[in-house]
Amino acid sequence: MSMFLPRAKDVITEEDIETWVGAVVRALWPFIESANSETREILLFAVKEHGLVLEEQTKAMRQTLEVQSRAMQHTIETQGRQVSRLIAFGGLTAIFSKFWTDLPQWLKHRRWAVAAAYGLGVVVIILSV
Repeated sequence: MSMFLPRAKDVITEEDIETWVGAVVRALWPFIESANSETREILLFAVKEHGLVLEEQTKAMRQTLEVQSRAMQHTIETQGRQVSRLIAFGGLTAIFSKFWTDLPQWLKHRRWAVAAAYGLGVVVIILSV
């Protein structure tokens, strides 16, 4: 039976295919242009919205960093004060320990004065540092 029917290659030429494809493209061209412009509008809208989202996220991140920076500054200040107090207490304790142990015999009855001076020093350190 295939002998009676011609093959498609023999009946359809390349010029026929070019003509058909050209006709299809010309027929669909308005739809292609419409889809192209719609796609362009959608992409422009998406880019604009993406820019707004990025702007909001940047503001939120900046605010978070500012809050973290303030908290870190407060922490560092507090730790610095604590270290300064520890150093001051260490020095004060060393000095008064030396006075306490090396107090001359004639001042032994005045140890309360050394203790009071130490207490005063502690109060001064707490209030000033």
